Amino acid sequence: MSIISTSVICMDHLNFQRDIEIAEKLGIDRLHLDIMDGNNVPRYGIYPEIAKAISKVSNLPIDLHLMVNDVEFSIEQFLPLENLEIIYFHVEGNEKDLFRIIDKIIKANVKVGITINLSTPLLSITELLKSEILDGIMFMGIHPGVLDQVSRPEIIIRKLKELKNLDCGELEIQVDGGVTFDSITELAAHGVNSFVCGSSTVYKGVSNLKSNTSNSILIESNINRIKESLVGIDNA
Repeated sequence: MSIISTSVICMDHLNFQRDIEIAEKLGIDRLHLDIMDGNNVPRYGIYPEIAKAISKVSNLPIDLHLMVNDVEFSIEQFLPLENLEIIYFHVEGNEKDLFRIIDKIIKANVKVGITINLSTPLLSITELLKSEILDGIMFMGIHPGVLDQVSRPEIIIRKLKELKNLDCGELEIQVDGGVTFDSITELAAHGVNSFVCGSSTVYKGVSNLKSNTSNSILIESNINRIKESLVGIDNA
């Protein structure tokens, strides 16, 4: 079955607990936390103190996406999170330290995933994938940390076809950024089994989630639409 994660950064920042409870009630599988330092990407993300508070109000597993210059420092800051299931970090900028970072995550008894940007060829991590020490690979659908971009699923699909030719064991294959109602079915058909859903899906049409029935109904409708898109593929 496909994993559906909701992007916490797309929620109302003054009402994280309320919005997380809504997502959990409506059957979201996991919470996706974007960790950004303003240097690695031109944006700030969820801070450790906020992340720790979030982890205490829900039993949902947490998917941590590190978009930072100092990955090892960030791992130390966020390891105390309850329900932390997997940490994804980018290959870009960490090429010399990949195995050291991976070992650090494994020693913490957390699953480890590698992330590659749209412009990064799959060839750059072929040996890492073949080593079978990864639990997941995340394909970015947009450049990380930059808003209002055009989704380019065709680039991801080309990489997915390459991935099928590699003997790299069972992997969570995740797409983050630009996942839309139009692209989700095609991505799933090419092997994606984990989706980070935010402003283009779960919160599509919700400009500012407030405590009212209409927005909750819209979010529920959006989540059901995602699930319906995956039914045939998950049952295949």
